[in-house]
Amino acid sequence: FDTSDRDHHYLNVVPIRAMYSPLLLNAICTASARYLTQIWSRREPHSIVSYNGTELPGLTEESVIHYHNKCISELMDVSADPINSCSDDALTAITILRYHEQVDTVFQAQQDRSLGQWRLTLQPPRDRDMFAVSMPSLRHSACLIALRQEIWSVLIHRRPFRLPILTVDDYANFDDTNTLDDHDWTNCVIFWCAHVLKFCFSDEGFLSVENKRTRSEQWNALKAFEKNWDERPPPHFAPLYYEERNPIDGRYFPTIWLANHSQVMALQHVELARIVLAVHDSKLQRIGIGASAAYQALEEVLRQSTRRICALGMGDLKFQATMVTAGVGISMCGEYFHDAGEQAAIINVLTTLESEHAWPTSTAVDALQTAWNEH
Repeated sequence: FDTSDRDHHYLNVVPIRAMYSPLLLNAICTASARYLTQIWSRREPHSIVSYNGTELPGLTEESVIHYHNKCISELMDVSADPINSCSDDALTAITILRYHEQVDTVFQAQQDRSLGQWRLTLQPPRDRDMFAVSMPSLRHSACLIALRQEIWSVLIHRRPFRLPILTVDDYANFDDTNTLDDHDWTNCVIFWCAHVLKFCFSDEGFLSVENKRTRSEQWNALKAFEKNWDERPPPHFAPLYYEERNPIDGRYFPTIWLANHSQVMALQHVELARIVLAVHDSKLQRIGIGASAAYQALEEVLRQSTRRICALGMGDLKFQATMVTAGVGISMCGEYFHDAGEQAAIINVLTTLESEHAWPTSTAVDALQTAWNEH
């Protein structure tokens, strides 16, 4: 949860608040129970769940439903309160519940069941620029997490982007000498990625966007950030170590070491947005002489970005957020890998995501294998 939050509110603040907030407590219990039962059902089916050597004989699938129902009931009570309907605890609980539902259904052919709860408005703070500086508040942290969850959901389900976000007029205004730290830059990248998805997966029926520029001009404005990042990224984002992939040695992804998880998250979202912008390039030749070569070049762009996303995620198998992002990238572009060795490496990413972090990937694995067999 706290990847792009320098103050780690979900680690340091939420557990303490949960001691006095039944809403937060039940949200945490819902997500924890789901994670433990999912993990344990794969490791030792039908055995007693244990955590850190402590047996939890009463923890079952029914426990998940019990905590979830109690949390939903608490949320309904809060939403009926005109004063506290959008409290910090409520926003935080919704992000935790959405995590639970994504673990329960991610990579499946269905939408999030919590969409009805999602009417969050990411409003600018009173005294600072939200786009540029991470705000020291639980509410701000919850909004950033909601944004990241929405990005994942849009890309997995190929649906319109449904969270209102701050508008940015000029993404070409890119200053790599800015004093922003890693967390600030990561949040800038995530906001840019969100704007890319809002543009490419628009739903005017849900969200009206006032923009007098043509779609081509809007695409170019978003592409400017990617171009600037490639040409002059923030100096502290330079890899500590980099080695190109070597399929002959069985290394199908490059090796990329970065200073921290926040940097990894930023670079993964640069690649996610690069994929989406490439696919929605209006200049792409779709028919006539040269169209086949254009599509082959596009597929190579998608493969290169997916390799980088997977390499960054596999750099730390135990870190869930970046592993999930790798799974999202594969769900988008895995079909374009034709080498059997690369296909096996991709399947390994998905099976690791399921075994280590309880994110169900079997549907994605089956779909990929079916697509590969048809080529």
